[in-house]
Amino acid sequence: MNGDRHFNKQFLCACLDQDHYRFQPSTWKQLLELQISLNDTLHVLRHGSIDEEPEFDATLGHWRFTAHGKSVDEKELTITFAFVETEGVLILTIAE
Repeated sequence: MNGDRHFNKQFLCACLDQDHYRFQPSTWKQLLELQISLNDTLHVLRHGSIDEEPEFDATLGHWRFTAHGKSVDEKELTITFAFVETEGVLILTIAE
Protein backbone atom coordinates (compact mmCIF):
# COMPACT_ATOMS: atom_id res chain seq x y z
CA MET A 1 0.00 0.00 0.00
CA ASN A 2 0.96 3.58 -0.39
CA GLY A 3 2.06 4.78 3.04
CA ASP A 4 3.85 7.95 1.94
CA ARG A 5 2.46 11.32 0.95
CA HIS A 6 2.38 10.59 -2.79
CA PHE A 7 -1.16 10.43 -4.15
CA ASN A 8 -2.05 7.85 -6.79
CA LYS A 9 -5.56 8.20 -8.31
CA GLN A 10 -5.30 4.82 -10.08
CA PHE A 11 -4.50 3.12 -6.78
CA LEU A 12 -7.44 4.86 -5.09
CA CYS A 13 -9.85 3.76 -7.84
CA ALA A 14 -8.50 0.19 -7.76
CA CYS A 15 -9.09 0.02 -4.00
CA LEU A 16 -12.66 1.32 -4.44
CA ASP A 17 -13.38 -1.07 -7.33
CA GLN A 18 -12.19 -4.04 -5.25
CA ASP A 19 -14.12 -2.92 -2.13
CA HIS A 20 -10.84 -2.33 -0.28
CA TYR A 21 -12.14 0.53 1.81
CA ARG A 22 -13.84 1.07 5.11
CA PHE A 23 -15.46 3.91 6.99
CA GLN A 24 -14.64 5.01 10.50
CA PRO A 25 -17.73 4.53 12.71
CA SER A 26 -18.11 8.32 13.09
CA THR A 27 -18.16 8.67 9.30
CA TRP A 28 -21.23 6.42 9.00
CA LYS A 29 -22.95 8.80 11.40
CA GLN A 30 -21.96 11.74 9.19
CA LEU A 31 -23.40 9.99 6.13
CA LEU A 32 -26.73 9.49 7.85
CA GLU A 33 -26.88 13.02 9.28
CA LEU A 34 -26.00 14.65 5.95
CA GLN A 35 -28.16 12.19 3.95
CA ILE A 36 -25.22 11.24 1.73
CA SER A 37 -25.22 7.83 0.07
CA LEU A 38 -22.34 5.40 -0.26
CA ASN A 39 -22.63 5.89 -4.03
CA ASP A 40 -22.19 9.67 -3.63
CA THR A 41 -19.13 9.16 -1.45
CA LEU A 42 -17.46 6.76 -3.88
CA HIS A 43 -18.36 9.04 -6.82
CA VAL A 44 -16.55 12.01 -5.24
CA LEU A 45 -13.50 9.86 -4.42
CA ARG A 46 -13.35 8.57 -8.01
CA HIS A 47 -14.11 11.81 -9.86
CA GLY A 48 -13.31 14.62 -7.46
CA SER A 49 -10.11 16.62 -7.27
CA ILE A 50 -7.32 16.18 -4.75
CA ASP A 51 -5.49 19.51 -4.98
CA GLU A 52 -4.21 20.15 -1.49
CA GLU A 53 -1.05 18.83 0.09
CA PRO A 54 -1.77 15.88 2.38
CA GLU A 55 -1.40 16.24 6.13
CA PHE A 56 0.40 13.69 8.28
CA ASP A 57 -1.67 12.37 11.18
CA ALA A 58 0.96 11.40 13.76
CA THR A 59 -1.65 9.84 16.05
CA LEU A 60 -2.79 7.32 13.43
CA GLY A 61 0.50 7.24 11.50
CA HIS A 62 -0.75 7.96 7.98
CA TRP A 63 -1.16 10.76 5.44
CA ARG A 64 -4.62 12.30 5.17
CA PHE A 65 -5.83 13.35 1.72
CA THR A 66 -8.84 15.54 0.91
CA ALA A 67 -11.10 15.07 -2.12
CA HIS A 68 -13.49 17.80 -3.29
CA GLY A 69 -16.24 17.24 -5.80
CA LYS A 70 -19.90 16.92 -6.61
CA SER A 71 -22.01 13.93 -5.71
CA VAL A 72 -24.22 12.19 -8.25
CA ASP A 73 -27.00 14.69 -7.44
CA GLU A 74 -24.63 17.70 -7.68
CA LYS A 75 -24.12 18.22 -3.92
CA GLU A 76 -20.65 19.64 -3.12
CA LEU A 77 -18.77 17.27 -0.80
CA THR A 78 -15.39 17.20 0.90
CA ILE A 79 -14.04 13.80 1.91
CA THR A 80 -10.93 13.15 3.96
CA PHE A 81 -9.31 9.74 3.53
CA ALA A 82 -6.07 7.85 4.03
CA PHE A 83 -4.35 4.82 2.54
CA VAL A 84 -4.00 2.20 5.27
CA GLU A 85 -2.15 -1.06 4.66
CA THR A 86 -4.73 -3.40 6.16
CA GLU A 87 -7.86 -1.76 4.72
CA GLY A 88 -6.75 -0.02 1.54
CA VAL A 89 -8.66 3.25 1.83
CA LEU A 90 -9.92 4.50 5.16
CA ILE A 91 -12.61 7.17 4.82
CA LEU A 92 -12.22 9.53 7.75
CA THR A 93 -14.66 12.43 7.37
CA ILE A 94 -17.33 13.72 5.03
CA ALA A 95 -18.66 17.26 4.94
CA GLU A 96 -20.83 19.43 2.70
